[in-house]
Amino acid sequence: MDEKAVVSKGKYNVIDLPEKDLTKSTFKLAMPAIGEMLMHTLQGYADMAMVGTLGASAITAIGLSDMPMMTAMSVFAAISVGTTALVARAIGAKQQDDANNIAKQSLIMSVIMTLVFVSLAVYFARSIVVLMGAEQDVIPLAEGYFRTVCYGAFFMIISVILSGVLRGSGDTKTPMYINGLAVVLNIIGNFFMIFESRVVQFTIPLLDKDISLYIPGAGMGVQGAAISTTISRSLAGIVILGIVISNRGVIKINIKEKLRIDLKIIKRIFDIGIPAAVEQFCMRFGQLVFGRIIASLGTVMFAAHRITLIAESVSFMPGFGFALAATTLVGQYLGAERPDLSYKSGFIAVKMAAIVMSAFGIVFFFWPDVFLMIFTKDKEILDSARWCLRIVAVSQPFLAAAMGFAGGLRGAGDTKWVLIITVIGIWGIRIILGSIFVFVFNWGLIGAWIAMTLDLTIRGILYFFRFKSGRWKSLKV
Repeated sequence: MDEKAVVSKGKYNVIDLPEKDLTKSTFKLAMPAIGEMLMHTLQGYADMAMVGTLGASAITAIGLSDMPMMTAMSVFAAISVGTTALVARAIGAKQQDDANNIAKQSLIMSVIMTLVFVSLAVYFARSIVVLMGAEQDVIPLAEGYFRTVCYGAFFMIISVILSGVLRGSGDTKTPMYINGLAVVLNIIGNFFMIFESRVVQFTIPLLDKDISLYIPGAGMGVQGAAISTTISRSLAGIVILGIVISNRGVIKINIKEKLRIDLKIIKRIFDIGIPAAVEQFCMRFGQLVFGRIIASLGTVMFAAHRITLIAESVSFMPGFGFALAATTLVGQYLGAERPDLSYKSGFIAVKMAAIVMSAFGIVFFFWPDVFLMIFTKDKEILDSARWCLRIVAVSQPFLAAAMGFAGGLRGAGDTKWVLIITVIGIWGIRIILGSIFVFVFNWGLIGAWIAMTLDLTIRGILYFFRFKSGRWKSLKV
């Protein structure tokens, strides 16, 4: 039988892919994920551009609210990463029933854990933003935003888990379509919810005709952004849940059957997922502490930090897409007992990501205003943000290695080493050096970004050596 890849109706099954098709297969898996990340990046750009018109306090309020939310999301990595790796292995081994059962158990666990999380987050909303270091003028804005987006966390988390299930099966298109639609709805919602009703005047090119257009608006500012985000995330979760339980895709969950907890499957998920959860928690909590360090520099410096992060996020698109491709292919090839192709697919994914991300790095370094001036014209914010974006530009190829090789290791179930390298980078380098550069050397925001760039560079190197060792090939999951 000829060896080939089968791609049809949104599903992707590995059938002993030959080496000559690996680049093409990696590209096909990565492109929908890159498209999805592009939509999320555009959402971040649109959110920041719209909220940025409200001033530094509004930017800071959303930034301080997002960090604890992302930190809490790390807990659900125990389900998401373990599920993706196990589903990929099952699909590669052509064990459809096993893949379905893994997805079902993941859904049950996510519902239970999400209910607990939402209840606690809403109750402690004010305490959380105060702990983050919000200044008095920011606290009401941040508290309202955080509490509102927490209400949408239930379906957001379900969406994250089930998107991981679909990606593990090789279906990267469905999450792209659903999450892309949610991004569009969020941007439209922001347009009407953030600003007050207004009359917009513009001239039609060529016809030289002036047009006045009345646009209704709720004028809710930061809270309007929170409502729009919550609604769009909830709709995405509902749609993806409906698709999975409709039994039309690769993965099928029959909710009419009795939903029993299978401890054996749950143990397999958490054997992979717990190190991933700790890794994500260490990363997110480290980023939270890092953000707290920067918040001590004042609202303007935090706003510059936040804007630079959003600007840099455009380079995450290829890293995210090719990392997901590496996760899927490494896992599926190991399930198909082809570790040689698992190894090769990981390096191909990183190579492709590094080429694109290095190109972004060049633009960041020489033309930072192309991205930064989308969000603000404030000279004080821009002066600091420019240097930060130039500093992090040099780390882009290393960031590609960190994202891609980490994705491959997760697909193999080697999440313990991902945890170890993350702790070394975030806590051993970013936090410690960041504190020294900011508080001892008094280098301010620029010192913090130098520390972050060193973290990304060293992590990329460490991930390279771990993946190259090939020790992950013999792991049993």
